[in-house]
Amino acid sequence: MGNSLKHRIIMLCVGLVLLTTVTSLVSFWWSTSHFNESQVQQDIEVGQNVYQQYLKAKERLLVTAATVLTADFGFKQAVATRDADTISSVLFNHSQRIDADLMLLFDTRGELISANQNDIKLSSETSKSMQQVLAQGNSSIFMVIGDKLYQVIVLPVKAPRTIAYSMVGFVIDTATAAELKELTGMEISFIAHHTGLKATTIADHPEHLSLLEYIDSQIVNRWFSEDPVYLSTEVQLPGLEDNPISVVLSADLSEHYKEFDTLVLTVISLSFGTIILGFITSGILANNLTTPIQQLTVMAKQFAKGNYKASIAESRPSQEVCELVDAFQEMGEDIQTREKKIRFQARHDNLTGFYNRTAALDLLSRQLNEEQSFYVVALDIKGLRHINDKLGPRVGDSCIQAVAQRIKETTQGINGFNARVGGDEFLSVIAVNPEMTMQQSIAQLQTSLNKQYVIQKLEISLHFSIGVVCYPEQAQTPEDMIRRALIAVDTAAQDGHEVYFYQNGEDEAHLERLEIIDELKQALQLDDGQLFMAYQPKLNINSGQVDKVEALIRWQRSNGDWVSPELFIDLAEQSGLIVELTQWVVRTVVAQVGVWLREGLTMKAAINVSAQDIADSAFLPHLEDMLATHDVPAKLITIELTERDMIENEERGIAALKALKALGVMISLDDYGVGQTSLGRLKMLPIDELKLDKVFILKLNESHQDQCIVQSTISLGHQLGFSVVSEGVENSESLTLLKQMRCDYAQGYHLSRPLPAKEFINWLGSYHEVV
Repeated sequence: MGNSLKHRIIMLCVGLVLLTTVTSLVSFWWSTSHFNESQVQQDIEVGQNVYQQYLKAKERLLVTAATVLTADFGFKQAVATRDADTISSVLFNHSQRIDADLMLLFDTRGELISANQNDIKLSSETSKSMQQVLAQGNSSIFMVIGDKLYQVIVLPVKAPRTIAYSMVGFVIDTATAAELKELTGMEISFIAHHTGLKATTIADHPEHLSLLEYIDSQIVNRWFSEDPVYLSTEVQLPGLEDNPISVVLSADLSEHYKEFDTLVLTVISLSFGTIILGFITSGILANNLTTPIQQLTVMAKQFAKGNYKASIAESRPSQEVCELVDAFQEMGEDIQTREKKIRFQARHDNLTGFYNRTAALDLLSRQLNEEQSFYVVALDIKGLRHINDKLGPRVGDSCIQAVAQRIKETTQGINGFNARVGGDEFLSVIAVNPEMTMQQSIAQLQTSLNKQYVIQKLEISLHFSIGVVCYPEQAQTPEDMIRRALIAVDTAAQDGHEVYFYQNGEDEAHLERLEIIDELKQALQLDDGQLFMAYQPKLNINSGQVDKVEALIRWQRSNGDWVSPELFIDLAEQSGLIVELTQWVVRTVVAQVGVWLREGLTMKAAINVSAQDIADSAFLPHLEDMLATHDVPAKLITIELTERDMIENEERGIAALKALKALGVMISLDDYGVGQTSLGRLKMLPIDELKLDKVFILKLNESHQDQCIVQSTISLGHQLGFSVVSEGVENSESLTLLKQMRCDYAQGYHLSRPLPAKEFINWLGSYHEVV
């Protein structure tokens, strides 16, 4: 059978019925068997009492007959005179009167005087036997006379002395046994132990077996065992010492067995009937229980297929089934509601209700099938990050919702759709209007979007970067359309355009940048020499020695192409690889400074870091760990940051710089003079060095204005306690002017281009020899 609930219920019910039936049958068998045994034993005891009463009655009859006989005067006179005829006549008549089988008269020596039987044979031990009988007094005794068993009694004949003995007895034969059987209901057998069986009611007794052997050999095969036919008990009777007499009472168990077996068969039949009835009943019960469950299973499968209207066709369902069906239907309705919500959320943006990127791709695929020209317009909200920072994210979200509503109103009625593909990026697909050019359509959208917004009672002006791709001229697949539209909007944002129309070939350049990012990631993981550090000397103008270098990263791809540091560093910042890249730079530069120290060269090294590096919580621990690992003093390392990096998050940047100062490293403000650092902010920064941007140094010898700016900056830096570094020194005239202006360090191609470590050591040796 299977493992279904229906089969389990049937097996449980049938098992319980079977267990109950077997238990009842075993209990019935045991109790009935014991009852029969005790009943048979009771019957035997009753039979034993009956036969004893029977023999007692016979004994009283014998006593009465013998007493009457021995008291008869005429009989006494005949005995005294030895009148044989009279004695014989009296004995015969008296035996007929009491129906006695044996009437004997013996003299005092034990010799037979007269008998009521002519052919009676007495043994030579008769005199001795009489003495044993006399010793019983008025009690009878059983003895064998002439091969027959008699119950006899002996009384003396006195006149007044004993002149003879009278023996009166009844024969114990088959008729007597049959009579006792009628009274007791049991088989009766009388046995003389020396002369054998004398009387029995058991028929077909074979002569070659004794009665007891025959009784023991009688067995009957019943069920799974062999049982005796008779249950017997043997009782000793009063008898002679030389020939004991016993009676065997045998209860014939055949009828008991037959009745018992019939009863057992009846119980078994009833049990099987009960089992069959239980099987049928449990089947009906299981069917009533499992049929609704099976239908509910079908109902659940229909739910799984999306058919939430499914129901069961139960004609007479129970209350519980009705409640379960109702629960299923409620569940189906709840699932349907949640499913609709999930499907909506899977394809829509929660904040604006616009389609998401995945849904946009799917809808664009459908638009392609319609073979209609359209524009894919990407929109980016400028400055939303600053709105979130200054006014809070709730205002920022409200701005996004307001922009979405404005886009929806503007594009309403146009064959297309709107989507939100990023935090502040939207995508609108607008069908081409033959009456308007692409520029006019976009200008109409732009004009609507640029109108002032009222958000939480605040009047806010929002500005947008817009990128446009035209289908089918500039893209043929949904992925290409969205990617190229986003490239166009990124270009608009970076170049300061409000609207930028995608130009063919820009996608390939974008894909190449993605390829560069992927290769950069692999180069960092492999560290196989593609990336290496170059060191540009910094001349200490006061001492004339080179005691500082700026560490600059270089990358030669595995195919031999050189990648511009500005390009791959910018891509690393955009992709989030800048932190991992800076960690590699810190590890490599600190290790190189350590090598130089061990070689006897004390050289300070400057490392350029970005705002992302400063914001990374692992930057400072990593730098500290590298210094400790390579046993490099912190003062030999200078951290260079640009003004832009400081301004993006001034408070966090200042805290990070203070932590670096506490570590002992030097802090340099790079590209000073071209950013937005005010004098008020400058005095707050925990820096050690100002690094003048090369835009003021490249033509220092030719520009009086540059000279004034550089001179004033050097003076200001010294007054604030900073050392000043000028980068971009391209000629000796500029270097001379810097010496005159008391600049601290000079750096540029006039001294040397950035060199790998080995080449730098060779150059340093040559430079110091010349100097």
